[in-house]
Amino acid sequence: MGCSKDDGDGGTTPPPPVSNTLEGNYTGTWSSTTPTATFNGVSVSAKLQYSGSNTDNLIGEFFISGDYTVCCSAGSNDGTLDIDFDGDTITAFHYNDVITGCSGVFTGSGEIRATDKAFVIDFTGNDCDGSHVGQIILRKQS
Repeated sequence: MGCSKDDGDGGTTPPPPVSNTLEGNYTGTWSSTTPTATFNGVSVSAKLQYSGSNTDNLIGEFFISGDYTVCCSAGSNDGTLDIDFDGDTITAFHYNDVITGCSGVFTGSGEIRATDKAFVIDFTGNDCDGSHVGQIILRKQS
């Protein structure tokens, strides 16, 4: 490779850099089972940001809707998320559910999927529907 005017790149401009930040808006699905109910592909969304300067922890609002609107609580969201990760491994997941008359706590772990960088979180927890075992998938929106 030389420094000549024609270096064989065909005159193309390189693409803009891809943002590596995990902060942003996410949409996805909630699927879980309890002894009395099954929830398949329920639309959810989240607004996540780093916890201060800690880029291994995301915190933010969670919504039981696909469009960042409150479904079932009297507040500004349906609960809060706290997600710790190490590389592509989600080491800890915590959802504090504030749904009116059905609050609960959900915890789990998972991965940041290599193919599309979606968060795939396996969780357990309890609310008015009983003991849940399930999975949340969240995909970052552009």
